[in-house]
Amino acid sequence: MHAKGKAAKKPRWVHNWSWEGESFEGKIWLRNDELELDRTCYRAMRHKEGDIVRVRDCVLLRSGPRKTDLPFVAKIASLWEDPETSDMMMSILWYYRPEHTDSGRRPDDLPDEIFASKHRDHLSVACIEDRCFVLTFNEYCRYRRLVRFFQEGVYPMATPVPDPEEGYCRKDRLPPGCVVPDLLFFCRRVYDYRIKRLLKNPY
Repeated sequence: MHAKGKAAKKPRWVHNWSWEGESFEGKIWLRNDELELDRTCYRAMRHKEGDIVRVRDCVLLRSGPRKTDLPFVAKIASLWEDPETSDMMMSILWYYRPEHTDSGRRPDDLPDEIFASKHRDHLSVACIEDRCFVLTFNEYCRYRRLVRFFQEGVYPMATPVPDPEEGYCRKDRLPPGCVVPDLLFFCRRVYDYRIKRLLKNPY
């Protein structure tokens, strides 16, 4: 007779997401002008389809009811549980598309370019449409170059030079192979949403 093992705890699904990993007590913010709050936080969450989204990942968020509405882009700063409703929440930093700024898209704005901001907010994870990738301009150029090679059937020759991504601090922020173009962006400027101006990205 086999001893019965301890039953695995079933994940609790909210909006088709469940927490991944152990919880911890952390500080989160709701908006720019509000004080930090103590909340039960998590470092990652898993979608029912298997995708995992972690803190510091970027996501597309629904912006309207029509399919033609461009999704908003945001970086996840923290993942936490609402103590009153038990809803799965995220604190985010907004990115701005040129179309979402006061000046709108200008002739010198490149395709796939978005602007970082210090605009903080919080939302339910129900708003997430998909994970996306926001690269630096250099990362973006390297990625597009590799994609072009593969599309043309040209594969870069192996060299004794080490892979530049090995040990790269942003390696987990890079796309895992070819991704749908709508999920790829680059950022080289900051949009100050308070004074409505574009600034050079200091990073």
